[in-house]
Amino acid sequence: MLFSDTIEQNQTKGNIMLTKFYPRSSFKTKFTVVTIWSIALTMMVMMVKFILSQEINYLGLISLGILGTFVILGILLRCKIARWFTLLTIYSLFFFPLVNYLMIGEIFPPTLAILYIFLLIISIYSLSNSQAMELFYIDSNPTEHLPLILLSLTINTLYIYQFNVI
Repeated sequence: MLFSDTIEQNQTKGNIMLTKFYPRSSFKTKFTVVTIWSIALTMMVMMVKFILSQEINYLGLISLGILGTFVILGILLRCKIARWFTLLTIYSLFFFPLVNYLMIGEIFPPTLAILYIFLLIISIYSLSNSQAMELFYIDSNPTEHLPLILLSLTINTLYIYQFNVI
């Protein structure tokens, strides 16, 4: 009992910085932590695939790799800024099919779109629920999502205009 009490005290004081859960954690906390780890793993795999498939100079690849690694480690180590970058990435992925459809009329297959939207909503929920707010030591603020959504729409619009319209 003494050891588990010490773990709970350390968890509430913030001495353990790695995003993880304990046997006595609620299901919501366990779900949130597992989803955050899954997001980090997915981001790592996608970053490696992107770096291997690109033909840019090594300086650009190294800087993108370092930036991606800091964001991945940041969400695992409960960094607020890394969480914002992750949410921006998720919102950009979420709104890309919509902006793509509005600008050039390209449509996602319906079954793929439903699965895609479902996974992205779970990711956004896991980074924004009350347990995630406790993990990242943030006060709940629903208006923080609005600038991220607007920025992701702007990024998607500029990307599609630059690479698909011209």
